[in-house]
Amino acid sequence: MRERVFLYFLLSLTGFFTALALTMLLPFLKPILWAVIFSLVLYPVHIKLAKRIGNTPSALALTLLVLALVVIPFSLLLTMAIRQSIDLLHLAVSLTQNSSYMDLIRGILENPLLKKILTKEEIDSFIAYLESEEFKGILMSGLRDFLQRGLNLAASMVPAVGSFIFKSFVFLLTLFFILRDGPKFVRFAERFLPMHKEDVEQVFITIYKTVLATVYGSIGVGIAQSTVGFIGYKLAGMDYAVLLAMATFMSSFIPPFGAGFVWFPVAVYTFAVKGLYNGIFMFIYGMFVISTIDNFIRPLIMKMGVSMPYIVLFFSIVGGLLTFGFVGIFLGPIVFTTLFTLALIYEKRILKD
Repeated sequence: MRERVFLYFLLSLTGFFTALALTMLLPFLKPILWAVIFSLVLYPVHIKLAKRIGNTPSALALTLLVLALVVIPFSLLLTMAIRQSIDLLHLAVSLTQNSSYMDLIRGILENPLLKKILTKEEIDSFIAYLESEEFKGILMSGLRDFLQRGLNLAASMVPAVGSFIFKSFVFLLTLFFILRDGPKFVRFAERFLPMHKEDVEQVFITIYKTVLATVYGSIGVGIAQSTVGFIGYKLAGMDYAVLLAMATFMSSFIPPFGAGFVWFPVAVYTFAVKGLYNGIFMFIYGMFVISTIDNFIRPLIMKMGVSMPYIVLFFSIVGGLLTFGFVGIFLGPIVFTTLFTLALIYEKRILKD
């Protein structure tokens, strides 16, 4: 009886302090998750490098490499995208205040293809509505809301920059220690898992393969699509190519249309504003270059991971994105593939016994 009371007390106390520790780590959850993902990707390189220069120097070298090739370039691209977003905001305000947006709309309506679709009476009626006080009131109300959101965003930039720097530090520090002491962490966790050793290894291998496939497949496609997208946007005469390229990178992770969420509206805008030939070029380039890259690169790389039905992959990515933010794109597939692996272990160990 005394031993049972002691066991329950120990488990309750352990559960309480575990919950307390997890609560304290919650503000650092995302940079820690990013560090885990990057460490899994870099671990094969770390093993080879550690044999030559030592474990700690290798972990430090790879951490500095991530700082130089990932954190700093991403910070610079983010700065450029924010600057172009502010310029775009100023342009929208300027077009609205001096009513020059009407010149832009008239230019769009002068498109020969639109003239074939719409009659002159329909175009004149549409322009009359845009020049009415009712529409101007709606437009000014929307502009005020747009400006307020822009001001709120600008006001939040200073603490956001500080938060980004701090989280980058946490990410790099965690990455260094996971690379250096990763096997120790794994062996420590294995001692407390009431599972067969081969089952634990199966779970870890599943997580590792899923991370590699998701990271290489998703980030590889994102980088390729944003790069060729930037070239295409420049060739089509777009002024905010960096901002659009970053939007292409972010949207490339979101099924089912991916980068099409960005290049298709850009193609429509290019067709309406930049002219027929630029519009046709953007449509063809977006369909056969930007989006087609996904069909070649992703399946090739995803073969390294655990096979998963498309509908499950869709919900794992979108659900992870909505639940955990951008890191959820990688975390979602890990959760589902690990769940499938545990189900197989349950079938093997419990149902077949």
